[in-house]
Amino acid sequence: MYTIGIDIGSMSTNGVLINDKKEILSSIIIPTGASSKKAADKTFQQILTEHKLSEREIDYVVATGYGRIKVPFANEVVTEITCHAKGANYYFPRARTIIDIGGQDSKVIKVDAKGNVLDFVMNDKCAAGTGRFLEVMARTLEIDLEDMGGLSLNGKDNVSVSSLCTVFAESEVVSLIGADHKSADICRGLHISIAKRITAQVKRVGLEEEIVMTGGVAKNIGVVAELEKNLGCKIKISDEPQINGALGAALIALEKARLKTNIPVSVSSSGNDSAEASMIEFSAEDHTLPKIGYFCSYTPVELIRAAGFHPVRIKGAEKESCSANEVLCGNICPYIKAVVDQKINGNLEDFKGMVFVNSCDGMRRLYDAWVKLDEGKKAFNYILDIPKNTDDAAVFYYANLLKNFKEKLETFFTLKINQDDIQQSITIYNSVREKVRVFLQKYWSGYIGQSGYEIFSLLKKGANAVPEKFQTYLTHLMNQREGVRDTRDIPRLFVWGSIMENEKIMKIIEDAGAKVVAEDLCNGSRYFDAQIHVSDDPILSIARRYILRSPCARMVNIFDRINRVLTTMQEKSIHGAIYHSLKFCDHNLMDYPMIKKTFHEKNIPLLHLNCDYTLSSEGQIKTRVEAFLEQLTSSSRKE
Repeated sequence: MYTIGIDIGSMSTNGVLINDKKEILSSIIIPTGASSKKAADKTFQQILTEHKLSEREIDYVVATGYGRIKVPFANEVVTEITCHAKGANYYFPRARTIIDIGGQDSKVIKVDAKGNVLDFVMNDKCAAGTGRFLEVMARTLEIDLEDMGGLSLNGKDNVSVSSLCTVFAESEVVSLIGADHKSADICRGLHISIAKRITAQVKRVGLEEEIVMTGGVAKNIGVVAELEKNLGCKIKISDEPQINGALGAALIALEKARLKTNIPVSVSSSGNDSAEASMIEFSAEDHTLPKIGYFCSYTPVELIRAAGFHPVRIKGAEKESCSANEVLCGNICPYIKAVVDQKINGNLEDFKGMVFVNSCDGMRRLYDAWVKLDEGKKAFNYILDIPKNTDDAAVFYYANLLKNFKEKLETFFTLKINQDDIQQSITIYNSVREKVRVFLQKYWSGYIGQSGYEIFSLLKKGANAVPEKFQTYLTHLMNQREGVRDTRDIPRLFVWGSIMENEKIMKIIEDAGAKVVAEDLCNGSRYFDAQIHVSDDPILSIARRYILRSPCARMVNIFDRINRVLTTMQEKSIHGAIYHSLKFCDHNLMDYPMIKKTFHEKNIPLLHLNCDYTLSSEGQIKTRVEAFLEQLTSSSRKE
């Protein structure tokens, strides 16, 4: 029995052939070049030629690395995170922490005694401290990359390289050369900076000996030496750390070949094509009411509708135009920047007004920018304050704010909002929320055969649809799809965190082999959460609904939020959670350490995705999700 693992990295493509005794018969390392597919083909043919084997004699092939999907002859693709864990366990069965520094990324992986992944972190969208980084620095210093490690051992620690951004660090190195610093000292400064970055990653997953280092940078004795100083322990390295990922892939291929596993093709649970098409074709734009826009789910849509307007949550521009940089700082929520792009580009001229909520610093800056852009115009731009507590005092405070908001609507648009108008609006929104509750209950129970991606996309559209129309559509959809069971035995996930405007993230998750059973996102199911219990004071009733419903991260009680999620996961038999945050989203990012601690204590798998507004980081998201699912699958096998 022969199996092959092929690891297509950004700088090199590595191949390993093993037999059924797990003996390494061949290992190949070649430059990847411009084509991942050509590099994989060349590696495969080289192995076959070297051992005079035919393709039919290879029982199983697993591809890994960033170019893994470019290997048409592979039986399966597996993330490099899982493969490096298996490869390191082969050489060092006692390994518990693995540091892998490759050509374009760095990873720290925590594993168990069998090489199964328990946790991992990896760098984001940056070549800082990787093989590519060192290659650029060696070229700038006019030395061979292979000589950097040995040279740095003779250097002094009197040179500091403050930036790990490849571009900025290169400029620093040029300045250091101009200041007559020795190459050995500069190399050591670079390696110290890399070691600090990797040490921080190690601390995020928790240092546990013994430690193994894999990847091409493991050959750099200067980086290894600085890491050992920082970590206070010896790092184990195999004779050829660069083939570790390919070896792990070959070992996984051997497991698959022995089990003679037929991996099923992922089949959509959405049933017939006409039903799926109807969901995609559903439009939220079919209405005649004038529109008022808003940005936060704490906006009282009932009052806007009672005033005779249709409330629409504003989506950001799908492609970043950078126009927002004229009025906003760079390190601000990407959603805020995306909606300001829409404003500057003139895509929101048909709205009669905008309602803002003082929910975070970003939203306050959004209001400031909007008012500045509308300077000189007669525009309805209103910002609502909102408390951070969820007690009775907070409800009464918010009710008074809503009464002021109602008066501002009446004054600006010269209209009168009667109590009957508010009661009727409440009834309309209560009805659609009840319909969504029933619909989601059927979906959670497996009786609505749609994917989580389709459900989330539909709810996003439904939030901006006329409530009466969306309610009618859901009734039709349930009649059409009720009884279509989803019986697939795949990981069931819960997604929560920041606003997720790009629903394709859900599709990436499900395409990787999971099902998003439920989510808690402010532009998803949370928008429809909780009805309004009408009283003699309808505005007070509205305030009570918004303050006491499922809270977002800007509310004070994080423990209430976590417990609600854990209860939902238990009720719906969900295996793991994905916590999604937007870059610079302070509230959600501040909550994460406590969330991670709680989930770790309860032994519940959790993945953190820190994303941009667009899908510019699709590759990193896909790798993280696939590795997380491999981790979940491995855990279920052990059980």
